Amino acid sequence: MNGYGCLAAYYDRLMTDFDYKGYLELLGRELSGSEGVDLCCGSGRITVALAKSGKKMTGVDLSGEMLGEAAKNARAAGVKPLFVQSDATSFRPQHDVDFITCVCDGVNYIKPKNLAVFFENAACFLKKGGKLVFDISSEYKIKKVIADNVFFEDYDDLTYLWSNIPFSGGVKMELTFFIRGKDGKYTKQTEEHTQYAHTQSAIECALKDKFSFKAYDFATMSNVNQKTVRIIWVCERL
Repeated sequence: MNGYGCLAAYYDRLMTDFDYKGYLELLGRELSGSEGVDLCCGSGRITVALAKSGKKMTGVDLSGEMLGEAAKNARAAGVKPLFVQSDATSFRPQHDVDFITCVCDGVNYIKPKNLAVFFENAACFLKKGGKLVFDISSEYKIKKVIADNVFFEDYDDLTYLWSNIPFSGGVKMELTFFIRGKDGKYTKQTEEHTQYAHTQSAIECALKDKFSFKAYDFATMSNVNQKTVRIIWVCERL
């Protein structure tokens, strides 16, 4: 199984270490305007939170299963963002928007040859002066922290194993889930993900001429260093 077919149902539970609060605080400082697009929206945590703050939001994701979870989260929060199933490199809204977000590794799923297309499309549907905020797992994280390593979590109803097989441009992630049914028996499901190890210079080369930008170490919001694990960019359309 490929993509987020199985992971979608457990994604929020398994992402408790991601600093959504800090991310939303940053977005609150940086974003202006009333309408935005959240690319690679996943389970909709950012989409829903921005909608609750009064923004008119569209969440975009390639995974139908993840969009199903996002719709559930939106209903629970009492908001009605629009959710669209689309690849992030080809999505175009019906009109220009004030800001775009792409949170928690969305750009790592984009092949290096498509980076320029992704940023070109984003620039095309952002208003002049509009903001693009996105992050990546750094090349250091992918090649030195997770590559060749295996991680796991064990719950009463779920056990999952996450193994990482490096290749020259990134890492293939193999996820195995053991899910307990109502009868107490476990079923096994697997899926694969590929993330690309984009360098900071490659990202910024693709951004130039379209955006002015600043890059930060997300953990400290200070300058990026050789051991930064997550880099966040705040970009303004030229």
